[in-house]
Amino acid sequence: LLAKTGKENRAFIAEAGAIPHLRKLLLSVNPVAQENSVTAMLNLSIYDKNKSRIMDEEGCLGSIVEVLRFGHTTEARENAAATLFSLSAVHDYKKRIADEGGAVEALAGLLRDGTPRGKKDAVTALFNLSTHTDNCVRMIEAGAVTALVGALGNEGVAEEAAGALALIVRQPVGAEAVGKEEMAVAGLIAMMRCGTPRGKENAVAALLELCRSGGSAATERVVK
Repeated sequence: LLAKTGKENRAFIAEAGAIPHLRKLLLSVNPVAQENSVTAMLNLSIYDKNKSRIMDEEGCLGSIVEVLRFGHTTEARENAAATLFSLSAVHDYKKRIADEGGAVEALAGLLRDGTPRGKKDAVTALFNLSTHTDNCVRMIEAGAVTALVGALGNEGVAEEAAGALALIVRQPVGAEAVGKEEMAVAGLIAMMRCGTPRGKENAVAALLELCRSGGSAATERVVK
């Protein structure tokens, strides 16, 4: 509750040495303890200086991902995704997060099957990770591209999903992967017609890159 508000509170709690103790509680068998510890970690991570404290704490990132994958409650899993979104705002951490075993797969799963809030947390985390070019192959292998294409039909997350796809298709391997997704072109064109202004921009950018880098089959699909 103290970490919920105020930069000073977040700074004081971390300076007092709370992060290592919270890390231990992330893997608690008690659902309430786990949920409270991951929520505290999320709130602490909002303060920029605490991001490095969390990432530098040995085993902390792995434990956050464990909560995302196997957390006892929906709230705990969603707050773990939101924590990864918060931490992935720092460029240097994007690759470390994507390389953490099961992280991208779990975010893709939450985007597919989560609550509206869970989907939102997952898609923003995936968007952040997609801004690092080295994460493209990892995201394809982990099923994130398929999940992002599927999210184009969901109004609450479509804008960010199209934005992530627009970044992924800038690389030939990403364009190839998106081009192979049966619903990608149809989803992007539907969004170009009916999406938010930002969503339309993201969809057009993705279609342009798809035509540039996705080969003749993808271009043909856009033309049709």
